[in-house]
Amino acid sequence: MPTVRISPELHKTLRALSEEERRPISRVIEDAVERYQKESFWKAMHEGFARLKADPAAWEEYQSEAALWDSPAGDGLEDEEPYVIEETE
Repeated sequence: MPTVRISPELHKTLRALSEEERRPISRVIEDAVERYQKESFWKAMHEGFARLKADPAAWEEYQSEAALWDSPAGDGLEDEEPYVIEETE
């Protein structure tokens, strides 16, 4: 099993969290890293959108493409009843 050196202060904090939550220190660390990964992902996502919005032409292109994906299939069947096949025994 790999070993990671941490400061005594961090170990004390991890031990306190572990005892408080009645979970192993390894699980506390795993959850913290997972949360950090999610926060990093969303931060990068928001920064990317900010850069995209800063470029009016790129933002318009993005909006146009998103509108295509958000639109219904356009098959003209919006007012039709759903087609259901009755099961026979």
